[in-house]
Amino acid sequence: MHVPLALIALAAHLAALVRVLAYRRNGARHRRHVSWVAWALVVVTGGASIELLLHVASVGFFEAATAVLLAMFVYGARGNVARLLRRE
Repeated sequence: MHVPLALIALAAHLAALVRVLAYRRNGARHRRHVSWVAWALVVVTGGASIELLLHVASVGFFEAATAVLLAMFVYGARGNVARLLRRE
């Protein structure tokens, strides 16, 4: 049972979820495919949070690390999913 890893993963998923939900466009144009990806990101992070609340014992190191990296990428893009998808 890895409760500290579950709490880390839960906090990371919730942080990414809140950051995407709190994003403001501020004049940026609306792109339908980006909004679908943002919706999918909210559904997946929200579902992962609910699953972690229901099944705490099934969290390993790599799942927690993946959640933390996802939250870091979302915060680095300031919740802008289009920036996460951009190619340079």
